[in-house]
Amino acid sequence: MPWQHKTMNDQNQAVLCGDIGGTNTRLALAQHDGSMLAFSARRQYANASVASLAECISDFLNHCSRPTRACLAIAGPTDGRVAALTNLPWQIDADAISRDFGFPTRLINDFEAVGWGLDAVGPQHLHTLQSGEPISHAPRVALGPGTGLGVALSVWSGDGYRPMPGEGGHIGLAPTDADQADLLQFLQNRFGRVSVERILSGPGIVDLYAYCRAASGLPEVPEADAAGITQAALVNIDADAVHTMKLFCRILGQTAGDLALVAGARAGIYIAGGIPPRILPLLDDGELIVGLRDKGRFSEWVSAVPVQVVTDPDLGLKGAALAR
Repeated sequence: MPWQHKTMNDQNQAVLCGDIGGTNTRLALAQHDGSMLAFSARRQYANASVASLAECISDFLNHCSRPTRACLAIAGPTDGRVAALTNLPWQIDADAISRDFGFPTRLINDFEAVGWGLDAVGPQHLHTLQSGEPISHAPRVALGPGTGLGVALSVWSGDGYRPMPGEGGHIGLAPTDADQADLLQFLQNRFGRVSVERILSGPGIVDLYAYCRAASGLPEVPEADAAGITQAALVNIDADAVHTMKLFCRILGQTAGDLALVAGARAGIYIAGGIPPRILPLLDDGELIVGLRDKGRFSEWVSAVPVQVVTDPDLGLKGAALAR
């Protein structure tokens, strides 16, 4: 059952929207009348507690009216019909979902959904790190650390921004000082090639902390987790946790600046994902902006790029609802 884009005449019909990450799956029904987007029947599933996305959809449909179609944002590469999650061993087939549940289904990358959803984010969900000097209709970039690192570049297409999905989280780490060079060597010993996702993610924070403890001559803490490390840094009770999060924020800024240079993203950088809204005081401390502006001859250029943290928990669902 092929996907068909709906026109303004039938936009008010219910769409099953999904935001399928490495840790959780969020589903909701969306209705869009051309000016207002509304959600109902929201449900969230811990992926570790279910066998498949189909199991989530089956349960969801027991609690809501029937959708006319579905758009599912997947944390991994997809051609629109099939997808494999990068950090979860699920294989997702849009045609199988269409056949099993009786409505046309489309798959999009989760950060393609972020790109589509940005224009539906209200000002109360945008936290400014750098005001910059935005250029209207210039490209923009979104990136977000969570279970992994998502990236989407967006370009103006005449009637709005159109995201260009990719796998920018897997570009290589480029150290800028001796500390980061040591970090790279530490991670190479563990993983071989080191992508920025190896650092800018929940699992990456744990590996960063292991590096910082090793640099302090201390053993690794097997039970360490990202939530505990970030909380310890927020309340300043663990010097190695503080070092961890300073590195995290600096490298997040460096990566954002590199991507902005690639895209010419003078319309703005949007920091999304599950982690940033939880660490706003650490992002406000300035390490991210220091990393962002560390661009040599182009430091002035990146200093003019607006940088905002997106705190809207429905960003992925909004993008799935609005994707064209």
